[in-house]
Amino acid sequence: MTQAHPPRAFIVSQGEEILTGLVVDTNANFLCGRLTDLGLRVRGVITAGDRIEEIASALSSATDQGEVVVCTGGLGPTDDDLTAEAVAVAFQRRLEFHPEAMKQVEQRFAAIGRQAAASDRRQAMLPAGARLIPNALGTAPGFALEPSPGHHLWCLPGVPSEMKPMWHEFVTDDARRLFNITEPLRRLFRVMGRGESRLQDLLGDLPSRFPGIELGFRAHMPENQVKLVAEPEAAESLDAAVAELRQRLGKDLFSEEEDVGLAEVVGRMLLQRGERLALAESCTGGLIGHRCVSVAGSSQWLERGFITYSNSAKRENLGVADATLQKLGAVSEETALEMAAGARRAAGADWAIAVTGISGPSGGSADKPVGTTCFAVDGPTGTRSRTLRFGRDRNSNRSWAAAIALDMLRRQLLRAGQ
Repeated sequence: MTQAHPPRAFIVSQGEEILTGLVVDTNANFLCGRLTDLGLRVRGVITAGDRIEEIASALSSATDQGEVVVCTGGLGPTDDDLTAEAVAVAFQRRLEFHPEAMKQVEQRFAAIGRQAAASDRRQAMLPAGARLIPNALGTAPGFALEPSPGHHLWCLPGVPSEMKPMWHEFVTDDARRLFNITEPLRRLFRVMGRGESRLQDLLGDLPSRFPGIELGFRAHMPENQVKLVAEPEAAESLDAAVAELRQRLGKDLFSEEEDVGLAEVVGRMLLQRGERLALAESCTGGLIGHRCVSVAGSSQWLERGFITYSNSAKRENLGVADATLQKLGAVSEETALEMAAGARRAAGADWAIAVTGISGPSGGSADKPVGTTCFAVDGPTGTRSRTLRFGRDRNSNRSWAAAIALDMLRRQLLRAGQ
């Protein structure tokens, strides 16, 4: 199907919890990016509450204005899961029992050792003409429908961990098949250590130097992201721009893969070297460990972690000297260095990173205000430490600290050589 313009897309997010602020609509953010990557033009996001007439109105409005509509939420077994009924109302379709959908529901329950309840039959009632979208991670099937010629609707669960795989495994290929889309070429670069303004100054001339290239920035704290976009006919220009960008960013560039973050990058480097890591955490309280074990296969490079929140824990588990704690305090580079050395020694690991700080909102002093955080890396090439000061938000400080600790190790591994 040839379009005179890029297909226009709308997202309909369904759920009273979104309207009341109890849930942040991360699905819409994800879908905007994926639809844009496909070459579609996202023209709006509509949020509807848990009422059939509101959902039906949102779907009708979106379909009137765009060729593509993606709806999330409302596909479960409870009385407030109304998407299928709303689709039937909006597009004058009857609801039909879908045996294949029911089979999927039953198989999913069987996989977790349970039987489907009577109310789960609701998840197999789909609008006439709907095509099933399998859900490998949940009980609620999705479905696709052509409400009218040239218009396409995909309805997916609201749970992000279910919705995203269904998008990748079904909807992306479906959209490519249905629309004659020429997808632009895109490159993503994930950066630590440079703010948006510095990136603008460093890279802002690329579009003028390399014709057909568009440059974009996104703050995704604690990292920043750079995106280069080009039409297929500008592929050579894009390759040249990518090479120039890599050279300018140097060690601040840590990943060119959207789904590969700092912990996975560090893990790959450790695996390549055949080395293992130990963690010594105080103010981060296990957050670094959490990020590491979120990476599949981390058992191959992560040895163990110590959460030593109190001074006594730092002394007993990591061997931090009482004199260091008494003279310099728990939040000092000297303490961080002793924590890292102690963790490496206790674990028999090749590398260790340590973090100790004042996350807030209280506990600071004139010399060490809230947000003061000390870091250390201990490894076969020696040690490194630094002190940074963040803001007053406790969880933001912890998040920043975890990322910077991993980035310090990444840079030490780069210095050590691969």
